[in-house]
Amino acid sequence: MIEGGSARSAGWPETPVIAPPAGSGSDGNHAAIERDDDRRTAPAMPSGRSPRRLRVLVFTTVFPNPGQPLHGAFVLERIRHLTALADIQVIAPVPWHHMLRAQRQPPAARSTLCVRHPRFWYIPKVLTAFRGVFLFLSTLREIGRLRETFDFDLIDAHFAYPDGFAAVLLGRWFRRPVCITLRGTIIPLSRRPVVRRLCDWAIQRAQRVIAVAENLADRARRGGVPDCRIATIANGVDSERFRLTERTAARRRVGLAADGRLIVSVGHLSPRKGFHRVIRCLPRLVETCPDARLAIVGGRGAEQDNSAELHALVRDLGLADRVVFAGAQAPDAVALWLGAADAFVLASDFEGCPNVILEAMACGRPVVATKVGDVERMVPAFAGILVDDPEDGAALAESMAAALTRDWDARRIRDHLSTRSWDDVARRVAAQWLLAVNSFTAAEADVSAGSTDDLVASVVRSPEA
Repeated sequence: MIEGGSARSAGWPETPVIAPPAGSGSDGNHAAIERDDDRRTAPAMPSGRSPRRLRVLVFTTVFPNPGQPLHGAFVLERIRHLTALADIQVIAPVPWHHMLRAQRQPPAARSTLCVRHPRFWYIPKVLTAFRGVFLFLSTLREIGRLRETFDFDLIDAHFAYPDGFAAVLLGRWFRRPVCITLRGTIIPLSRRPVVRRLCDWAIQRAQRVIAVAENLADRARRGGVPDCRIATIANGVDSERFRLTERTAARRRVGLAADGRLIVSVGHLSPRKGFHRVIRCLPRLVETCPDARLAIVGGRGAEQDNSAELHALVRDLGLADRVVFAGAQAPDAVALWLGAADAFVLASDFEGCPNVILEAMACGRPVVATKVGDVERMVPAFAGILVDDPEDGAALAESMAAALTRDWDARRIRDHLSTRSWDDVARRVAAQWLLAVNSFTAAEADVSAGSTDDLVASVVRSPEA
């Protein structure tokens, strides 16, 4: 049985609302992320109540940290825009073995978003079915200390497992509602029966579930979450950073020759991103487009790193003069690489709502991508070409050749995203936060021993544990 913090009544003494920022401030002992100074319009406050800004604890292992400053940039973007609508602090645990090789960095100049990076203690590749419990135990003390000065109203978790699972346990301990955002990883995780049950257990007990793609909303429904608690809110795009750019100028800035045709692919170097598929297609593509080149923009991420295999594949195929490994790049540099491209390609095994596709389209570049996640809804026919099967090399090569030889309307591709801003995403997410808080009661927080204990027993009995 999970027990903890003081019980809450059905309502708060003050009414949490989405309100304009009131002053600032975080303690200077933790990493700080800078955000824009713009202010967004807040909804009108209910009369007769004592309003205050909603206090939200963001809980995620996928977030920039000293060892991986570009990790989870899409999560940061959403949170960065939400800071204008609520008071937010971030708990972003980092696996202990990652922290051993990380160099601590000084905090940013302005403390606008306080981020704590407690150690996430677990044994890699052992007892993976208990990783959510280990994450809960690893962060419980840190969050308890934080709550002494930041009595949060809501826990906002990203990814169903282990983050969402641990967040639900934390919500039960501290008697607070939980909102879980589903992203693409729940699909492959669900192939393992015990982890599928853990994901379902978590999302069934979250007050709100946000899916960044419609197929993830369908997964939540299959997992037992009623429609009334699910909202589909796709990612936004920074259309000021990712914009139409003169191709020759962009190539000059990234150090490439102005001539020839260039395909760019962006992402962390892991097998599921499909860079190996694109490389294998290059010899066939060169038959149609003799001046074609490929630039791969990305570095090691949290998933399996296959950079050595990719370099070896390039050597084996004799493509060293046609493939550029640009390494991990900051968002502004990614925008330059996309601006330098004639086309963008993403040959992933699975995705949710891949931001890099939105970013390529915001730069006016046509997209070649596999039909995974929400990609089919994201890319209209005038903006790109979609491939049914990630392993169909012939179709992928043919699609890349078509993308490089067809005339595309760059302005039309960019204008398709004119209303897809992070500001709009922030407003919609904040509305879900309020629904979670307003629907939460002390009765929901009271945990019967049965639900948690039965779940733990079933995991222990599972051969996957």
